[in-house]
Amino acid sequence: MGVISPLLSVRNMLDTIEFYRNSLGFEMDMAFPDADNPQYASLTKDEMSLMFDLAENIGIGSDEKLGVGVNLYLNIDTDIDEYYDELKRKNVAIAVEIKDEPFGIRDFTVEDVNGYKLTFNQPSKNVRKCMSCGMPMVAPGDFGGGSTDNTFCAHCTTPEGSLKSYDEVLEGMIGFMMMTRKMDRTTAKDAAREYMSGMPAWAD
Repeated sequence: MGVISPLLSVRNMLDTIEFYRNSLGFEMDMAFPDADNPQYASLTKDEMSLMFDLAENIGIGSDEKLGVGVNLYLNIDTDIDEYYDELKRKNVAIAVEIKDEPFGIRDFTVEDVNGYKLTFNQPSKNVRKCMSCGMPMVAPGDFGGGSTDNTFCAHCTTPEGSLKSYDEVLEGMIGFMMMTRKMDRTTAKDAAREYMSGMPAWAD
């Protein structure tokens, strides 16, 4: 699996390092040329790495605003509610409060000392997923037949809430992959079959 390590431009390297270490709980990986006067630094958390470079070193002027339009998504290992409470106690600027998203993720967003947004997230413990297609089910209308006791979503069931046949669900999945992934039908059919084979409803 590949790894992506964003490089962010910052105004003050020491302030940035202090914020990420002391406020967000990142660990120091490397500072160059040395830790006392770093021109570059990399820090890690939960096997994720962020790199930092001085804005002036790459021609970004002092009047240019950093962080505009940048939002990094970090999937953390630690309990997200405990981590959120920890950052609140440290008076970290919370840009978006913690919440469960309709797509099955629990997240919150902070703003660092340079203006970059970081959205910490992990799968929500409060969201159930369809045993047929994996779709997160939050509102009653997401569940088959409108019943929150149903283990299958409204897309994989009849109006009464009964699970559709394999071929019917497969056809819906093919259409979804063709629409969202720009696949041709043959490729989408193969991908849908492979995906469904890993779902509890169709594993056998």
